[in-house]
Amino acid sequence: MAGCGGDTTPTGAVEQAQSTADAKTSAHADLAHRLRRFLIARAAPGQPRDPVAADDERFRLGAFWRARTDTHHFGADFRTRADLALAAPGSAPAADAALRHLRTTVDARLPDWQALVDYNAAGTMRDDDGDEGRRLLPWAIAALDAIEVATWDYVDAVEAAPR
Repeated sequence: MAGCGGDTTPTGAVEQAQSTADAKTSAHADLAHRLRRFLIARAAPGQPRDPVAADDERFRLGAFWRARTDTHHFGADFRTRADLALAAPGSAPAADAALRHLRTTVDARLPDWQALVDYNAAGTMRDDDGDEGRRLLPWAIAALDAIEVATWDYVDAVEAAPR
C-alpha cells in the first residue's frame, strides 16, 4: 500500500515528530495550567465579568491581596518548568516568545511585589503605622499588573497554539 502514491513517511518518523511536538506543547500546557491559578478572571470584550471580579475595587483590595499574599507562583518551580518548556524539543515560537517575555517581566518586577510581601510578613507595620506599606503598595500593584499582563499573554499564546 505504501507504493500506491500515498504518504511514504515511515511511521516511526511520524510518531517521533508528533512526540517531539507533543513534548513542547505538553510542557507549555502544564505551565500555563499552573499559572492560571494566579490570574484574575477576565471576560472577552462585550461579555459580562465574573461576579467576583465585577466589583473591581472590592476584588483588588480584598480577595486580590488574599490570593496573592506570597510569590509562590513565580518561584523555583516556575523557573524550572519554564526552563523545561523552553528546552523541550519541538516548535512553539509564540509560546516560547511569550514565556521569555514573562520570565523577563518576573525578573524585573517580582522584587517590588516581594518587598511588600516581606514587609507585611515581618509585621513592621505596627512600628511605622503602615507608612512603608503605603510607600511600597503602588510599586507592588504595578508589579502585579505587569506580571499578570505577561502571564495572560503567555496563557493566550499557549491556548492559541495548534495542537
